[in-house]
Formats: sequence, structure tokens, C-alpha cells
Amino acid sequence: MLVATALFATMQLLIRIAGENVPAVEISFWRSFFALLIQLPVLWWLGLASLRTTRLALHGWRGFLHAVSMMLWFVALMEIPLAEATALEFASPIMATTLAILFLGEAVRMRRILALCAGVVGVLLVVRPGFQEISMGQVLALASVALWAACQLIIRELGRTETSFTQGFYMVLFFTPITLVSSLPVWVWPGAADLMLLFLVGLVATGGTWFYGEAFRRAEMGAILPLESTKLLWSVAYGYLFFAEEPLLLTLLGGVIIFAAAVYITLREARLSRIGKT
Repeated sequence: MLVATALFATMQLLIRIAGENVPAVEISFWRSFFALLIQLPVLWWLGLASLRTTRLALHGWRGFLHAVSMMLWFVALMEIPLAEATALEFASPIMATTLAILFLGEAVRMRRILALCAGVVGVLLVVRPGFQEISMGQVLALASVALWAACQLIIRELGRTETSFTQGFYMVLFFTPITLVSSLPVWVWPGAADLMLLFLVGLVATGGTWFYGEAFRRAEMGAILPLESTKLLWSVAYGYLFFAEEPLLLTLLGGVIIFAAAVYITLREARLSRIGKT
């Protein structure tokens, strides 16, 4: 988990640097394209049988929502500090829980409601509406997180029948054409140095996804989920060192509150799920 969070934070740094010469939407295409190329040798090793599925439509919906979420996120990274983006990113489990309550009819417990309220307070501390103008970057980041929360519900459902590789391969398979079409209106051919940087984005993103999945496969959620908070430390360090961004105390406080609420909700739901199975 420590390696995964470092890689994800590094990916955001590389995206910000690449965005100086390449449009953010186009970066999302190259991230998808190179991730697809990286996974082709794995597909050759496992064989086409690893892609058999009866849930292609659900994979398609996941790919579409995730692609839109990713494009919005990449654009948002160009507009707001890295620490602020990471703090808002922690809200995805809170939004996923809210969507599950509203649309899937999941039970609403008092502790869950209190954790959700705490998460909302954290978001308000980061965005601070009424005290500062809400930026377009913040709006895009929150929209991206909301779409990613919807993806999490789909991933939860796909996880009942599909392997991690199957999900990951179909994800980039749908990602690539969607992001390509979206990037054509602003297309800029990257130079050799930019292309290498974009390849690193795809490589780091793929590596981070693999380490993230392995973390949950090899250890209890309660032991590793709190370590995800280290992404905020990486983001603060990268923002300060590369872009002279000094995070506000309220942004850091809001990020900690959001993350704590998200961890509580995730761990409690996992515990209730285990109790239900027994």
C-alpha cells in the first residue's frame, strides 16, 4: 500500500508536468494506450480465456464512467494544488456509500450517517464555499470523484465474478477509444521527451494499480487502508518541491477528516459484511 500510494502520487506529479505541453484530456488517452500495451504481454501469458465474461455491458459502463472521471480528474489536476486534489479524492468512499444508500437501498445506520456528515464537513473545509470562490478545478475534481464512486459500486459487483486482470484489461480496452475521441479536438503531437513522460504515466499508473490490488489480497483491510493517507504527504511534498505550493492548514485538516471518515465507513462495512457471512 505504501508503494501504491507513492506511485499514484507520482503519477499525478507526472501528469501535471506533462500538462505543460500536452492537453490534459490527451494525457488521459496516452495513459490508457500505454497501460493497454503494458498489459498485452500478460494477456499473451494468460491466454484469451482470461477475458471470457458474460458481463461485457457492465464492463462497458464501468469503462465509460471511469474514462470520463479520469479525464475530469486530469483537467482538475492542472487547476488546483496537488494536496487539495488528494484531499478531495479521499471522498470517493463517502460518495460511494451515499450512492449505495440512495440508489441501492442499503441500510442507513446512525454511525454511518455520522461518518458521512464528518466527511461532508471535511469537504467543506477544503472547498470553503462562502469564504473563497469555488474554482472550476474544485468542481471538476468533485465531479470526477462522484463518477469514480459510481465506478466503485460497479467494481464491487464485477468483483463477484471477474478477476482483477479481467476487470483491468477491459477497463483500458474501453478507456482507449473513449479518451482518443475526446482528445481529438485538442490534439497536440507530443515530442520524444513528452512521449517518454506519457509512457511513464501509463507505467506508474499500471504499477500503482497492481500494488494496490496486491495490498488488499495479502493483508487485512484494517491493516493497510490507513496507510493510504500517506498519499497526502507525497502530494504535499511534490507540490512544494516542484510547484512551490504551500498547502493551507484547513486543506490538510479537511483531508484528514475526509480520510478518517472514509476509512471508518470502509472498515465498518467490511466488518458488517463478515458478520453477515457468518
